[in-house]
Amino acid sequence: STSSTSSTSSSGLDEFRDSVPRDKRATEPVGRSWSAKELRRKSYDDLHKLWYVLYKERNMLFTEANLSRRKGISFPQPDRARKVKKSMAAIKTVLGERKRCAIAAFEQRKQQQEQQEQQEQQQVPE
Repeated sequence: STSSTSSTSSSGLDEFRDSVPRDKRATEPVGRSWSAKELRRKSYDDLHKLWYVLYKERNMLFTEANLSRRKGISFPQPDRARKVKKSMAAIKTVLGERKRCAIAAFEQRKQQQEQQEQQEQQQVPE
């Protein structure tokens, strides 16, 4: 386990660099961002995995943009960062919707339990 530490540290830093060469990146088409409608069909685990991938992509894009700025060269496909940001916002939207639904369902169950308890108390003769 300790022998893999040195190899993972260098590969960990490589994750902050774009694995596609700059000249190929400039000509390669970029995908689109995820929509909230698409993400609503995903499980929590899938959303979590996608968030992690997008987070790593965002950090890599920050690194590449910074390196491009330092070298005084143009950053290829600057719209990639916007698409990652939109996808991450869509995940937050979907998770927020799920949270609000869960809270509403909890409140409804709580209210039903209270009504049932009140009905039971009214039926008990004293």
